[in-house]
Amino acid sequence: MASQGLRGRAMVVRPLGLPRRFGEDSFHRIMQLSWPRMVGLFTLVFLAFNLLFAGLYRLDQDGLVVTRDMGGVAPFWRDFFFSVHTVATIGYGNVYPASAYANVVVVAEITLGIVYFALATGIAFARFSRPTARILFSRVLVLREMDGVPTLMLRAANQRHNMIYSAEARLCLLVDSEVGGIRLRRFVDLPLARSSNPTFALTWTLLHAIDAESPLAAWARDGAAMDIEIVVIVSGVDEVSGQVIHGRWAYGPGDVRRGGRFADILGLDADGARTVDYGRFHEVVDG
Repeated sequence: MASQGLRGRAMVVRPLGLPRRFGEDSFHRIMQLSWPRMVGLFTLVFLAFNLLFAGLYRLDQDGLVVTRDMGGVAPFWRDFFFSVHTVATIGYGNVYPASAYANVVVVAEITLGIVYFALATGIAFARFSRPTARILFSRVLVLREMDGVPTLMLRAANQRHNMIYSAEARLCLLVDSEVGGIRLRRFVDLPLARSSNPTFALTWTLLHAIDAESPLAAWARDGAAMDIEIVVIVSGVDEVSGQVIHGRWAYGPGDVRRGGRFADILGLDADGARTVDYGRFHEVVDG
């Protein structure tokens, strides 16, 4: 991966010298999990919670009254099932607390269970309602001459094909340079021929003309080696949610194709519907 963690996901940063506290930024960490991992985490916590309270009920072996229907169930698993019924507020009635200790444990379990379900529901809703963008970027950059000027181009597409209003694109060069004898990592804007799109619904080809003022002029002219990354960000207002969404991608020197152009992918069906051939989205052809 040429982008060192920027391509399609968050930048990987390893902090040094920063104290870590247990539970710090837990909400942010959980929100970063994929859906399968989040569901798996909630399931494991729920099972561990009930196993813990089953063990607490076992400390008072006569604290729970058991009906004849549950007589054949092993005592620990009977207590585990009772814990599940309690925290879920089901209450079948085949097991119920009798001693003061068991009732205290029930109160504690219900209180903590309400907190757990509130947190889990809130996190799931926040994750579900978070706006996302299905913006696809070409895997490569194309460098070719247009009207006698070397031009860097990339392609983006809105895979949902709904309207993204007031879409804005930004192309930046991330490069190491020395300023006053100090080596710094800097972002340098690369101006685009068209940096805005009133209604981004299909595809969008972003063009940066590498003229004499461009920081990429020497690289494009002489093929000079540069330790660079080029980052693209596209943002806009989603017509469905009304919220701002964004997509990003990053490219390294090995992602540049000199010459050629992107393959044509837009077409029309017989019924007049527009088509986008994503099978050729990343393809570069001669011409």
